[in-house]
Amino acid sequence: MLLAPPPQVVAIFGSPSAFDWLNQMVESNAVSSAILVVIHPHLYAARQQTLSHLWLSPEIRWQDVLKLWNSAFSGISVIFNGRIQAHRDSQSRYHWYDLLVTLGHYQNCVLELPGAGISLDYGPGTVVGLSGMVLQHQVSKFEGERVSYAHFMRDNVHEWARVPGGSWMKMSYYK
Repeated sequence: MLLAPPPQVVAIFGSPSAFDWLNQMVESNAVSSAILVVIHPHLYAARQQTLSHLWLSPEIRWQDVLKLWNSAFSGISVIFNGRIQAHRDSQSRYHWYDLLVTLGHYQNCVLELPGAGISLDYGPGTVVGLSGMVLQHQVSKFEGERVSYAHFMRDNVHEWARVPGGSWMKMSYYK
């Protein structure tokens, strides 16, 4: 069996401003990680195990970005004033949650889940956990300035670390 090469951890984090941004995101990442503990504790545990594996892996552990990364998620997309076309997230797993956080000074924003027939008020400060691979989602219009942070996990990172990705969230996890 051939082993996959280690995941690329430092694709865009070569500049000092990127490291400054990571330092500024410490508190926000801690909050998003805490939300994941509540909405899917087994997924959080799998991610922590994967992060530990990255820390112990000689080919990755010394990369500077990993020293600053405190998110339970393996990636964050930042979208400024973007309208998001209907899509599903293809590099995840069906039972994993993405966490969408929206901030700014805007109004009349709706997060649509077309396949489910659901439209949600998506005002500043809204946090939504959803299976981005299962639920098609979009943001089509709004008035003002908006920043959205999409926190996600990548299947290839878990596969490389050989950490099981858990299963669907179950109510029994809370008992």
